[in-house]
Amino acid sequence: MPPTPPPLWTGYDEAGEDDLQALLDRKVEAAIDPDDPTVDEVVARDFATAIASHEWLKQKLGAPDYHPRLHAEADRIRSADVGSWRPK
Repeated sequence: MPPTPPPLWTGYDEAGEDDLQALLDRKVEAAIDPDDPTVDEVVARDFATAIASHEWLKQKLGAPDYHPRLHAEADRIRSADVGSWRPK
């Protein structure tokens, strides 16, 4: 069995790709919502970066719980301008 990195947080590996994607989308929406002061661009970008890096490592190691769609979306958010962050 291929090695897998430890989860980013408790419950990460138990969550499905759709649930993790929804969590990422909520962070992005909060960051671009001018009425929500709880999340800013730095928090959302760092969150996306952590997910993208974690999923990249899982891909590299051949982990069976790699999430390709989540990886692609987190990487897009990490490297995109804030104006293009709206979830696809």
